[in-house]
Amino acid sequence: MIVEPRSSATILALADLADLSAKQLEDGCSIEEVIETLRKAAVSVRNVVKDDEAKTAAEELAEASGAEDETSKIADFSA
Repeated sequence: MIVEPRSSATILALADLADLSAKQLEDGCSIEEVIETLRKAAVSVRNVVKDDEAKTAAEELAEASGAEDETSKIADFSA
């Protein structure tokens, strides 16, 4: 399986969601049911984005912390 960049995956997911919404309406689902599906999708997307942002922040913090550790090691050697 090829992993797509987030932007491409997001665009494809939006296209799929639009198709699903159209199919629900064609199949006679109520507007309320379609709206519920769209809202559930929005919550899912927001959760993924929040998780990605938290992961990125944690990685940046770990990298910054690692850089500080290396700097302190160099300082110890110079003494």
